[in-house]
Amino acid sequence: MAKITQKQEFIARRRVARKLSLMAMYHWHLNEDDFYSILTYYQTDKDMASDLRKADTEYFQALTEFAMTHADELNAQIEPYLDRPLVQVGPIEHAVLQLATTELKNHADVGYKTVVNEWVNLGKKFGPEQSYKFINGVLDKLALEIRKDEVK
Repeated sequence: MAKITQKQEFIARRRVARKLSLMAMYHWHLNEDDFYSILTYYQTDKDMASDLRKADTEYFQALTEFAMTHADELNAQIEPYLDRPLVQVGPIEHAVLQLATTELKNHADVGYKTVVNEWVNLGKKFGPEQSYKFINGVLDKLALEIRKDEVK
């Protein structure tokens, strides 16, 4: 069996952090629990705690907390690129768009193509069928706005 490199480990931990962030934001959209209530649940539930141990927990917290506390600002940035009113966007797609926008804005160390790809893949995995196309279209436009120098 091949040994996992540090870079592969880093990427895997970030992927788990994004997945947990999506789950936390979905929970927040439905129940409006605060970040620390959700984190406490993640720490005490056996399955969630196992996933949390595999995640980059600082990245998870940075993405999730920012998206929750700046939701209105993120929504305002997302809305111009939607083909329908935000209230008609499902909670998974909404959470993906908020978190991806957070990552594009706050984590310039992650290339925009990686951000878009990671969140589109999470949309494929957790969102309604074909929602990834919608997510991809919105994120491409947002990336052009937020990371204009990098995209060009």
